[in-house]
Amino acid sequence: MTAKTTKPKCILLDANVVIEAHELGIWQKLTERLQLIVPSTVIHDEALFFSRTTGDSRKNITLQTWIEDAKITELSATYEELASIYSIFDRVFIETLHPGETEALALLKTDKAETAYFCTGDGHAVQALAMIGMSERGISMESLLASIGLKRRLKRQFTEAFFRLNRGAGQQKRITGEGLAQGGL
Repeated sequence: MTAKTTKPKCILLDANVVIEAHELGIWQKLTERLQLIVPSTVIHDEALFFSRTTGDSRKNITLQTWIEDAKITELSATYEELASIYSIFDRVFIETLHPGETEALALLKTDKAETAYFCTGDGHAVQALAMIGMSERGISMESLLASIGLKRRLKRQFTEAFFRLNRGAGQQKRITGEGLAQGGL
């Protein structure tokens, strides 16, 4: 009798992680080893191209094919769920977030992404995660890769040290109210 294997962690990916995984040539391994959720905005508007080296021609990222083959899952936030995230932050801070990051935060906040961890290399997105009180639901790309036995040299923004620095900054902002709208939480 063969034991049924399930993929470990359910991961909600930001566009920069999708693009970096393609640039590193590890996208397929991620889809084989993890349950991946990608926000609709990332799929249709943000993670569209990559190039392996500077000056290299851009290559298309076709996430729709991965969805059709049931290798990744697409999730969408409603207008109301997005508006809920926008209402938490002040205008200056919300403008630092990309639409895909905002959608990912909405999916986490409403629990549509259930037990998913949010993986991003954007410092403001990590801070926002902590500012909404969900810092335990984040993971750096470095930690994610280590958890599935993939060790790669990564740009600083994808390291655990960068993630921790921004998580701490977000936790501090949550306490002081910096970047939060009046009555946002």
